[in-house]
Amino acid sequence: MLRWLIGGGREPQGLAEKSSVQTIGEEQVQNPYTELLVLKGHQDIVRFLVQIDDCRFASAGDDGIVFLWNAQTGEKLFELHGHTHKITAIAPFASSDASEEENHLILTASADRTVIVWDCSSGRQVQKVSCFHSTVKCLTVLQRLNVWLSGGSDLCVWNRKLDLLCKTSHLTDAGKNVNDSL
Repeated sequence: MLRWLIGGGREPQGLAEKSSVQTIGEEQVQNPYTELLVLKGHQDIVRFLVQIDDCRFASAGDDGIVFLWNAQTGEKLFELHGHTHKITAIAPFASSDASEEENHLILTASADRTVIVWDCSSGRQVQKVSCFHSTVKCLTVLQRLNVWLSGGSDLCVWNRKLDLLCKTSHLTDAGKNVNDSL
């Protein structure tokens, strides 16, 4: 459950009664003075919130599901299923070619050792990368270069077409450091 908060904190005149909202593992009282919407969907802890564009954002967490939301109305736009374990990283990727409009994508990494590229307009899985030897712990996008990076036991650089451009491995479990570059 996500609570969409608004700033402020001043109490409107004449509102003294509060209603309660249950969340996983605890009881919380809804604060009608600072909360605009309660967004329901996730069945476990939400760990990531990322902006897609001016009107949409994504949430992801330990249930392995990604939700795309309309930030103005609170409407759940898409429920993205594809990972079998918790989400460990998420990054928005707005890209465009000379031949196409701006395309809003989301990259998600999971403890299932995969990265999935999602199309935010359709909610469809574009591609799944499953060549990782361990959990991908972080993702970032370098917009100007039109590439994205994944990090875990391997640091990888990918282009928009999901071609692996560079990979460096750091294996430290046995006290050894190994660097391999493609």
